[in-house]
Amino acid sequence: MRAFKGSLQLKFVSSIICIVVPLLGIIFFWQAMAEERQAWTQMINQARVLTRQIILTRQWVSDSQGVFIRQDSPGAQGGGGFYSDLLPTERGTLQRFTPSMVTKRLSLYSFSQNLYRFRLAGLAPMNPENRPDDFEMEAIRSFAQTGSQEYYALDRGDGEAVFHYSAPLLVEEACLSCHKNYTSGTISGCLSVFLPAQHVLDALGRSRAQLFASALALIVLTVLTLYFLVRHLVLKPLGRLEAVADGISRGEFPGEVRIGSGDEMDRLGRALQDMSGKLVESRFRLEEKVRNATGELALANEELKTLDRLKTDFLATMSHELRSPLTSIRGGLDYLRRTETASDRQDYLQIMDKNLRRLVHLVTDIFDITRIEADKVQWNFATADLSELVAEVVEIMAQQAEERNVRLRFDQTGPMPARMDLERIEQVLVNLTDNAVKYSPPGGTVTFEVVCTEGEVQIRVRDQGPGVGAEDREAIFKKFHTAPSSGRGEKPGGTGLGLAICSQIVRAHGGRIWVEDGQDGGSVFTFTLPAGRLP
Repeated sequence: MRAFKGSLQLKFVSSIICIVVPLLGIIFFWQAMAEERQAWTQMINQARVLTRQIILTRQWVSDSQGVFIRQDSPGAQGGGGFYSDLLPTERGTLQRFTPSMVTKRLSLYSFSQNLYRFRLAGLAPMNPENRPDDFEMEAIRSFAQTGSQEYYALDRGDGEAVFHYSAPLLVEEACLSCHKNYTSGTISGCLSVFLPAQHVLDALGRSRAQLFASALALIVLTVLTLYFLVRHLVLKPLGRLEAVADGISRGEFPGEVRIGSGDEMDRLGRALQDMSGKLVESRFRLEEKVRNATGELALANEELKTLDRLKTDFLATMSHELRSPLTSIRGGLDYLRRTETASDRQDYLQIMDKNLRRLVHLVTDIFDITRIEADKVQWNFATADLSELVAEVVEIMAQQAEERNVRLRFDQTGPMPARMDLERIEQVLVNLTDNAVKYSPPGGTVTFEVVCTEGEVQIRVRDQGPGVGAEDREAIFKKFHTAPSSGRGEKPGGTGLGLAICSQIVRAHGGRIWVEDGQDGGSVFTFTLPAGRLP
């Protein structure tokens, strides 16, 4: 999981919003739902009470076999029913009102005062106006199938919301006198009550708006309060501590760190102050040690330079002095090989000649490397054809390669002018060819390539030997490092100076030398020289 990046202030504000907003939102949403449930519970209870009152009124009228009301009274107007029973009295003609007629008159009275209205709906009504509508049919089916005692819904059809409530009407013994087709105890229909609910919806909307405004204000107030407290109690002290730590990292050590909060931040500031003092003390001690060590190193360096110079002078002098007696020994050994005829003595002379050659080669390499390191070599830089030089070296080394059953191959492509010391580059080519022949298997081929690139000429010597391991590719160009066996059972030959001399000569020309694996095995030694222009 990736860490959230940003300032501490942004992280804190985001965390508060992510925690406070959902939490308060859930609380206020639950409060709004609770208010809505309470409002509809009150509406249902009101409908239940009203329905119960109407049913009790109907029951009383039914038990009384109807009530008689003066026909010319305001309460009797518009109250005609399916039956019209009249009773003449001294105070006028009275009309008998059935439970259905009483119910209708009460509904008209309440509706005229914009309170509520109700009606009867029967399955087999004597008055066609009392036939049930779709809602009442669903209510009657619910009463009959599930045995429920109420059925209600909110109707928003005509722009004004109305709460529609229905309760079952049971057939009683008193009802059978008029309703011959009913059976006692069965459901004859339902009583429907219509309560205006728009004011409830409006009140709930205002309540939700107030809750939303209160929640928004509380969220903003909570976030601002917590942000203000954390900014002054945490962020501001942290900023001060950050500035102190940044100053310490730049070497500016404060004398006193005062936060003034009296809490963990203040203790952390004092800890930084103590750390700063210890760092100053350690810095002074370290500087003193560095000064002392620098002086000692300077003296040791001078001594090493003197010893290296003496060593170089000694080796240069000794290698020069050794050449003369070795040359004399070589001449005497050649004379003995020509004059001595005994075969056993010829074998000894051959062994002596082989070791003498190695000794001469060692002295020559030491002489060359010491002169190069002592900067006593006189370079003769000139522009020459490198391709021609490679061809000459191939011709010179051909006999040695044939003795080892190795073929030298060079496809000359034309003049390749390069600026170089001809004698020293020939020495590089001879050393590389000697190594390639030495490590190539019998029947192998050593290939030479000369390629002109932008501003330089590359010379590649490719053999078919065992190759050079990645861990040895840099070390072989150092002094006295010998490569592994050639794979013929021979011990590593040479002094370990040949490639080091090649590297020194190439660097003196401003070039580079390296080794890499060949595509078909073996090694490829490559060195570069600055390109020149033939006159």
